[in-house]
Amino acid sequence: MIDLSAPMTYLLVMGSVALSVLFTFGWALSRLLRWLADGLPLGGAKAKRKPAKRSGATRQPATAKRSRNASAKASRGAGAKADVKPPSEPWRITRGLAEWRSSTALALVAAPTYLTARLVEHGMSFRPPYAAPSGFDALVAGLGWLSAGLILIALMHRLAVWRCR
Repeated sequence: MIDLSAPMTYLLVMGSVALSVLFTFGWALSRLLRWLADGLPLGGAKAKRKPAKRSGATRQPATAKRSRNASAKASRGAGAKADVKPPSEPWRITRGLAEWRSSTALALVAAPTYLTARLVEHGMSFRPPYAAPSGFDALVAGLGWLSAGLILIALMHRLAVWRCR
């Protein structure tokens, strides 16, 4: 009788790794296409939101505004004459990174895929009659670099969001 457990295990593990990698690349491709479609003037351009009008109940009386402005000017004049520069506007690449929302999700998919592949590689090395396929080590290394890069991009995205606030 032929023992089919080893080939079936191999197909199950490699199939799940391949499915995860294809899902990750498919997601990245769909986000890239959506990003490109939003940049085109033909369609997909999101409508700009107008600021909401304030109701009469939330408006301040004109005298309160004048007194507050006068006290603010007096305190500025009385204080030190230090030049306070307004915060500079973020660079265009920073604004672009802040709008790219898929980086965190891709990192959350790639990192567990890499960790699962490392666990599978570790398990396959302790089965003496069976060895890992020749390309499996390169696949695991590639997944590691991919997940490290996506984690770095996700961290840069969070920093860009914080900077653009």
